[in-house]
Amino acid sequence: MNKTISLDQLPPQIEHLLRASWEGHESLVLEHNGKPVAAIVPMDEYRKWHPDESENAFDYELPAGLLEAYHKLLDKKFSTGLTSEEEGKLAELNQQLDDAEASQPLIQSMQKRAALRDENWRQRFEEVAAKLQELRELM
Repeated sequence: MNKTISLDQLPPQIEHLLRASWEGHESLVLEHNGKPVAAIVPMDEYRKWHPDESENAFDYELPAGLLEAYHKLLDKKFSTGLTSEEEGKLAELNQQLDDAEASQPLIQSMQKRAALRDENWRQRFEEVAAKLQELRELM
């Protein structure tokens, strides 16, 4: 079973580590007493392991410019602080991102999931066909 947690529920320092994962396409290994106990992986890697997830909160694409501006202000907020004007801009960008997310058409999300499932089945079919060919050659 998978659990989804909003970044808003995590301490601010953790977002910097998570951004390394999603922006740098890197995995993070979490240790306890020097032993690896868990990993945080980029969504593209997670989707390879779970291609049939029925609903995924990250199936939409948000405008890159908005995301970049939002993250720049967010970084500044946690490193040096923001002026009241910048706080207002950050709230405005946050609302624009929420609006962009809400406006993603359901059909687009469904089409993407269907395309991913189709690709997954095509790959599985090709693997089975290749194995059958190998078996035929052995006989």
